[in-house]
Amino acid sequence: MGRRAAPTYRLFFAVKPPLVVARQIDHYAEILAGGADRILPAHQHVTLGISADVPTYPQALIETLQGAATRIMADPFDLLLDRLSYGGRSAALRPSRSNVALARLQRQVADTLKRSATPPREDWSFSPHQTLFYRDGPPRQRRIDGFGWRVDELVLVCSHVGRTRHETVGTWKLQGDAQYSLF
Repeated sequence: MGRRAAPTYRLFFAVKPPLVVARQIDHYAEILAGGADRILPAHQHVTLGISADVPTYPQALIETLQGAATRIMADPFDLLLDRLSYGGRSAALRPSRSNVALARLQRQVADTLKRSATPPREDWSFSPHQTLFYRDGPPRQRRIDGFGWRVDELVLVCSHVGRTRHETVGTWKLQGDAQYSLF
């Protein structure tokens, strides 16, 4: 019997579709996947910032990021993923147009990660997408009707890498500067 690999953890900030939209996306992915393992509806997300992998559960870093995330100020916004792209080893949904509100939120997340001295994942850069499944294939893309939702929450997730486990360790409602309003 082989030894099981040591646990690895990764933190990331993301926006997630509501469950009803995630199920619609999963149904669409099932049609395309040809038997490939799809991303579970509960794991579907668009990553806004991600840490390097660490070998031990990052409780102290989680607490630091939970505190830092309270300073992120963004209004709710609409997100439409209306482009299907295959690239090398995965299929993903992407927006066909730039989304200013998404980019603004991502910059705040990146600043939060940097200020908190979170070790960055070296091979990552922001390219808004939601992975559907992993499968090798030639790169191609096309417009689709798409899947959209009102983004009104930011989440912090601890991924137990290789164990198909995403642990939500923080959520913040997007409400602009409403928390400073007295009325």
